[in-house]
Amino acid sequence: MDPQTARGRYKELAAEAGRLLHASDDARRRLTEAEAERTAAYASVEAELAHLDGLEERAAGIWRELTTRFGRDAAGLLPEPAGRVARGPDAEVLLDDAHQRVREPVDYPLAGRYARMGVLGFAAALVLTLIGMELTIALHHLGKVRLLAVAAPALAAPWLGYLAATGWIRYRTAHEEQEYSVDTAVAGALGGGGVWLIALTFIVIRVVT
Repeated sequence: MDPQTARGRYKELAAEAGRLLHASDDARRRLTEAEAERTAAYASVEAELAHLDGLEERAAGIWRELTTRFGRDAAGLLPEPAGRVARGPDAEVLLDDAHQRVREPVDYPLAGRYARMGVLGFAAALVLTLIGMELTIALHHLGKVRLLAVAAPALAAPWLGYLAATGWIRYRTAHEEQEYSVDTAVAGALGGGGVWLIALTFIVIRVVT
């Protein structure tokens, strides 16, 4: 091979080697960028998964609050996370709305419940007082001590009425109404107070006459 041809061949090889070096550098740069993008994608996925876990925990907390307030029968089972979420409001907005609705006051008619608790308190105190009267008659041989059998329930009538009302609310009232009806137990005390007033009236009449 003559020197001119060898020189030309050398230039071609040098140009090819330079092209390959540039291509290698470019490939290395793209590989570095791809690695950085992959790392960023992994970090983004981890952040998104953490965000979703937080949303699920918040949803579970709202469901627990709903269950505590209204009972499991009203709340139902906690639904599983949806595999595919339809387009719509953001999850944060939905959870905010759900939380607000869970804590909204419920308008229950309480006037009738106050009346029923008053009647219940009066009836419970009256029945126990009448039982005390029967015991007083049956224990006539004990002298004046037997009067305690009727005096104790008569004097404690407001408290007995309150106990009857609270017991009814706790064991007979629907779960979702208990938080609103618990205040109506005072009507039971007022109903029991009616028995106390009747007993006091009898005592006054007995003393005066």
